[in-house]
This record gives sequence, structure tokens and C-alpha cells, in this order.
Amino acid sequence: MRISCLICALIISLSFVRANAQDKSTDLAIVVGKGCTFDGFTSTELGKIFRGEKSKNPDGHHFVLVGMASHSPEFSAILADVYNLDEDGYAKYFLQATFTALVAVPPRQFTSPAELRQFVATTPGAIGYLRGTDVDDSVKALKVDGKLPGEPDYRLKIK
Repeated sequence: MRISCLICALIISLSFVRANAQDKSTDLAIVVGKGCTFDGFTSTELGKIFRGEKSKNPDGHHFVLVGMASHSPEFSAILADVYNLDEDGYAKYFLQATFTALVAVPPRQFTSPAELRQFVATTPGAIGYLRGTDVDDSVKALKVDGKLPGEPDYRLKIK
């Protein structure tokens, strides 16, 4: 009887820990170089940055937009949560934005998180997005609406 009570208590404790641990695998982290002095943006500011409507970061560098390749879960999440566009709308938006000189070039796309991380880590002004689990100490994850990936109520999610 005593062992079964101990096992039950252990199972309940592990269930509680698992329920309270935040799963970063579905969080979409916004990343910049480690040397950036700013900590985050609001959702509205983030939309303006990724649409090219805000061209300089608080450190004075021009934003260099990067992301994961189209058809990736990360790209789909950024389209829905930041751009509020589908893939066709995204292509049309950046074609027009390039034509009207709102942006010089559309966001550069990478096929691997490691390549994106390396680019962001070594390019002043670079800003991109990765799964929360793909963030390492070579880049800095920014707060979005005051929250970091893995925190309760973090809003950027991969569906």
C-alpha cells in the first residue's frame, strides 16, 4: 500500500511538472543578433518591420528581413500571425513593395534553421524567425508583446 501511494504521488508530481512546462517546439521565436540592445516589439511593430514599413531598428541599423523557406510550418505561421496574408498575398505584397521602393528586396529565405541562425548572428540589422527550440546562444530571442517563447500566453505559434 505504501509503495502504491508513493507511485501515485510521483505520477501526479510528474504530470503537474509536465503540464506547467512550456513547450517551445510550437513557439515561433523572433531572433536578432546577440549584440542588439533592444529586447522586443509589440505585435503591431513586428508587422510593420516584416512588411518593410519600419526600416531601422532601435540600434540604427537597417532591418535585413530573413525567414524560413515558403511551405515550411514556420513560414505559414509568420504569414498568418504577422503578415495576415496567404502565400499569394505575400508574393504580391513584396512584388508591389519592391516596385514602389518600399523595400529593396523581399525577405531572404533559408532552408535550414542553422543557416538562418548563422546569417542573423553575423549580419547587423538581421531579424528573422525560428522555432523556439531552434534558438541557441548565437542569437537573441526577442519579446513579442512582452513575452518570450516558452512563456505562458506567448502569441506566435506554429499550428
